[in-house]
Order: sequence, then C-alpha cells, then structure tokens
Amino acid sequence: MNLSSRRQLVEALIPVIRKAGDAALALQDNDVAVRAKQDGSPVTSADLASNDILRAACLALFPAMPVVSEEDSRVFEARKDSDSVLVIDPLDGTKEFIKGRDEFAVNIALVKDGHASAGLIYAPARDRLFFSYGAGLAFEQTAGGQRRSLPSPSAPRRSSDRARQPLSSRSPDRSAPGRAAALRL
Repeated sequence: MNLSSRRQLVEALIPVIRKAGDAALALQDNDVAVRAKQDGSPVTSADLASNDILRAACLALFPAMPVVSEEDSRVFEARKDSDSVLVIDPLDGTKEFIKGRDEFAVNIALVKDGHASAGLIYAPARDRLFFSYGAGLAFEQTAGGQRRSLPSPSAPRRSSDRARQPLSSRSPDRSAPGRAAALRL
C-alpha cells in the first residue's frame, strides 16, 4: 500500500476511531460490566462496544483486508492469507478505564509484512487523537479538526549519552498518552 493509500485509509478511520472511543467513554461512569478473559485480563462492555464499532467499520470500509482484534480471537486465522491486516485494540488500558482514570486509548494499526505502516491512537477522555501514515508523518488532531504536525523523532542516542542524561528527562511524557507510539509509526 503506497503513501497515498495509507493516508486515505487513515482519513477514513478518523471518524470511526472517534466514534468508538466516545462510545467507550460514555460507558465509563455507568457501572460498566467487567468479566475476565481466558488469560485472566479484564474485558468490559466498553471494550466490546468499541470493538463492535471498529470491526464493523473496518470490514465495511476495507472488505478485502482482515481485521484482527484483541477481543475477537476467531479472526487470527484469517490473517495468514494476507500481507496486510488491520489490528485493533478497542480499549487499551482497560484496568485504568475500570478505575475511572483517563489513561486509556483506542488503537488501530495497518500492519504490512509484520510492520506497522499506519496507525491511529485516540485517547477519548483527553480528546487527543494521534495518527501517522508513514515515516516522519505523525499528526495530532483536536476535537475541532485542527491538525498539527508532530516533530520527527530524533536519531537514537548512544548509550553513553543516555547515561549522562538525568533520570527525569528519560521518562516518557505521561501527559500525552500514545504520543511516543504515534511518533514511532
């Protein structure tokens, strides 16, 4: 998939990821139902509502592309026959969501040949949307639709440079969930 196609894919998914995140957020204060998955991790009715929105929209918009979700294990077999797949995490940070915190996000990634080539991260409680459709092309979009380009990550530091760096400057920016991930796409 070329750059133009990835950009079109991301543009088509922006309203979808906002809808899914907003649906999850609306359920946060409503005594959301929680159960344990087979691996013991929690899943909520908000995870499932977001998953339903994302999955249905991805299949409608891109019917030839498999969709793999953390909440729907039956589709993992479908991805064997495709070099591109949409990977969704309908509620990343379920434990934080359950505790009523705002540190959760909805994620969608286009994975081609095992590597993310485009992606979206939406933190609905903070109304922050990050997306990328290629190396060095990372953006943030506000609720009002304003976009700003995010700076490209700098070259990796040598370990000797990192050792001289104060510990406080090594910590990720916790005020912008997903920003580091958006910049790595």
